[in-house]
Amino acid sequence: MKEKQIDNKKSKGKRSHKQVVKNFLRLRSVIIVSACVALIILLLCVFIYSQSFSVVAKINGESISRTEFVSELENRFGTSALDALISDILINQAAKEVGITITDSEIDDEIALVEAQVIAQGGTLEDLLQQQGLNRESLRKQVKNQKILEIVLAENVAVTEADIDAFIEANGPLPEGQDKVLRPQIVDQLRSQKFTTAVQSYLVGLRTRADIRYYVDYE
Repeated sequence: MKEKQIDNKKSKGKRSHKQVVKNFLRLRSVIIVSACVALIILLLCVFIYSQSFSVVAKINGESISRTEFVSELENRFGTSALDALISDILINQAAKEVGITITDSEIDDEIALVEAQVIAQGGTLEDLLQQQGLNRESLRKQVKNQKILEIVLAENVAVTEADIDAFIEANGPLPEGQDKVLRPQIVDQLRSQKFTTAVQSYLVGLRTRADIRYYVDYE
């Protein structure tokens, strides 16, 4: 009787051990399957991401790679784009040297004025930026550079009465009674002309003094 009880205990022990092994194997199978599914999903995500990253367009199934696209842009606009980036860096470096700081609020205020003018003319700033191939971030950069240059070149763009008189003499007399209206417009025009000339000269000076090393030749 005792021997049978011992045998029963042994058999139960064996069955419980086998059950544990089976449960372990089943759990391992579930883990492996889950891992495989997760890996497949990950690979699909990587594939989709790589496609969107490496391909910019497809035409009747034929792809244009991002590399081709960037290469074409560099061939067409490489020189001008690089010059613009160099100018941005030179302007900001010059501003730091003389302690000029343009705050975000100053930029925001300037953009708000521009946007108000565009809206008053029946347009939107987004449409205007799109037409010029810009976005708000590039506009902010332009506004910042513009304000830096206005401070740096303030003395170079001052318009005197002699400048106004010379302009009127060169372009003919003002219509009678329009002096007060037209003279401010003349001042704005002369200031804009002087500013453009001064910026060009200033940037040439910055480039002459700067250590610029080119690693790509777009010409």
